[in-house]
Amino acid sequence: MLMVQHSKFLKIGLIVGDNLFDIYIVYKMSTKKVMLITGATSGIGKALAEHYYKKNYKLILIGGTKEKVDKLSKKFKKNVLPICADLTKPADIKNIVKESIQRFKKIDVLIANAGLYEPDKIISGNPDRWERVISVNVTSVFRLVNLVLPHMKKNKYGDIAITSSISGHQAIHWEPIYSASKHAIQSFAHGLRTQVSKNNIRVISIAPGMVMTELWDIDPIKNKKYINEMIKKGNALDVKEVVSCFDFALSRGRGATIRDLVILPTNQNL
Repeated sequence: MLMVQHSKFLKIGLIVGDNLFDIYIVYKMSTKKVMLITGATSGIGKALAEHYYKKNYKLILIGGTKEKVDKLSKKFKKNVLPICADLTKPADIKNIVKESIQRFKKIDVLIANAGLYEPDKIISGNPDRWERVISVNVTSVFRLVNLVLPHMKKNKYGDIAITSSISGHQAIHWEPIYSASKHAIQSFAHGLRTQVSKNNIRVISIAPGMVMTELWDIDPIKNKKYINEMIKKGNALDVKEVVSCFDFALSRGRGATIRDLVILPTNQNL
């Protein structure tokens, strides 16, 4: 009998008479999954961080302000790497991946969640603000995926989950810039998926409707009563419902990809 050990399987060569039979025993990876979440200091990103911290993931949590990132450091003390970064700056994005690999050696799951909202009318809007929206919602995702993919390809494993929006599935007239950014990210996700699926890398898009978070300038503590009323009436989503969508999609077997998942409040008629 011949034995060869690999990081992911054990190969046993069984000799019967003049014949050699290869038997592969595949065993589960013992290392914890490493997940990188952008926009992790508030809203959906913060809820995702809390959820996956409880599930014992190693987390890389990205936020845009030092004060909020410091709060993450105090809240999540074990196997967590908080990083303060400006996603409009390519150097900061490169540093995110560099520090992540140095600390955890791999990135199994990337959740590109950070985003800016822009409801302006075109005639009276601020193009400089629009440019920042595109930089965060679109370009930073392009750059981050570009830097993470080689590591996932090397490990022959990875999940890229993107926080999209119902605005990425249809044009919404009161938020044309935001809607345009989400249409762009939808197209990117679909094209990316076909390029990387052969490397055991899945690309998932989760598109919620109205969620009562800081994206809408709503304080989840001060406005708790209002938020609960909106959720109860079916006019807004509980952020936990969105987290459950991510968890459902990411927990499917490797032979299945949830390409798009749209979730709306019951009374959001879009």
